[in-house]
Amino acid sequence: MSALKHIETARVYLEKARELLEREDPYDAAEKAWAAIWHATIALAEKYMGSSEPPKGWTWRVFVKAGLSKSEAKELAAYYIEVRSKLHGDRFYSRHYEEPEHKPFIERAWEYVSLVERIL
Repeated sequence: MSALKHIETARVYLEKARELLEREDPYDAAEKAWAAIWHATIALAEKYMGSSEPPKGWTWRVFVKAGLSKSEAKELAAYYIEVRSKLHGDRFYSRHYEEPEHKPFIERAWEYVSLVERIL
């Protein structure tokens, strides 16, 4: 799948996440937000690293290769890792959701995907 197609897919997942939040289904919204972030990150990995996934343990390098500073890269990689754990793992699979803790992760997904789109 091309980087552009991954971004398009990420946008579809973001819209679905928004709809699910409006219907008060934060569990599935969390999974859709995670899917959007995953697709956006894969778009970067494919374009800048020739890989269909970020390097294990070195996600921040994808952002550095895309032109971000090391500190910006580490911040975005930390968000990616935290979302993978909190939205994908804890919320979707464990069915545990605390709005003040988790909703900001879902909301930030739009910002993350937009940033990746600009980088591409």
